[in-house]
Amino acid sequence: MQQEITPIAVRPWTLNGISERMLVSHYENNYGGAVRTLNAVRADLAALDAGAPGYRLRALKREEIIAMGSVTLHELYFGNLGGEGNKIPDRARTILEEHFGSVGAWRREFVGTARSLAGGSGWVLLTYSRRQRRFWNQVATNHTQAAVDAAPVLVLDMYEHAYHMDFGANATAYIDAFMRNIDWAAVIYRMDAVRADRSLPLEDPSDKALPSLSVEELAAQLAKGEPVQVLDARPRHHISRTVDLMEGAIWRDPDRVDEWIGELAPDRPVAVYCAYGFHVGCSVTKTLRERGFDARYIRGGISAWYATGGSRALRPDAG
Repeated sequence: MQQEITPIAVRPWTLNGISERMLVSHYENNYGGAVRTLNAVRADLAALDAGAPGYRLRALKREEIIAMGSVTLHELYFGNLGGEGNKIPDRARTILEEHFGSVGAWRREFVGTARSLAGGSGWVLLTYSRRQRRFWNQVATNHTQAAVDAAPVLVLDMYEHAYHMDFGANATAYIDAFMRNIDWAAVIYRMDAVRADRSLPLEDPSDKALPSLSVEELAAQLAKGEPVQVLDARPRHHISRTVDLMEGAIWRDPDRVDEWIGELAPDRPVAVYCAYGFHVGCSVTKTLRERGFDARYIRGGISAWYATGGSRALRPDAG
């Protein structure tokens, strides 16, 4: 089964003390790398025949579970960012008090566990054990350590790639910034899900009502030579900070649709992307559809495209 990229759940420019640059690098390079590794490992597994040596199968299965863990933990990590972490809702407060005695006791253990990993690597998880019916804090190293039949509801990445760009070796400052940015609404939703024996939700922020394409679907269309018009609709202030765009795409100002809409071929589909797949790409797509174009926005934007390892090109005006 091909693992698809999940669009980043948090708006990267909104965090308090964690830069957009670092978070996007984390998403595109580390999360995207985990997805690409998982797909490569699964392709190798599918190619094995009955005569493959046991050590080869064993090694691939070990790599598969590591990559699977990394993919899921990264998705949960991005999904529990973007809130006001210091404002813990009563619902979460009650649950933490029930299982840890007090919010302060939970926080001391969670933060202390994270600090114990400074300079090393691993994850800190607030996890629910379905078997024991209780929440507890745990360390997960190598993306794989987890109690049997347990599910994480709050995830903190303590690998250095998660913080070195902003904080250098100052892991304590990163941990403090993470705690300020916890999205408790997402955590409570997960808490309720696991206590009711439901699956953890997949936090995909995409607009489900608007026709769209995944980056994998777009790549497949382009590989087949389908006549898709790929439109980069990142705002001018965003495109001015970068020198590249998706290979084969053209950039047009999303605030001046009327000035360039006549350049599009009305009989060919249009795939529209912005930076992360939130507002701008959706808005341009809606406008094009209202004008009669078969337009779809690309879920996750160009960031998801880069996370898949998708090709990029130098902007014509950036040379």
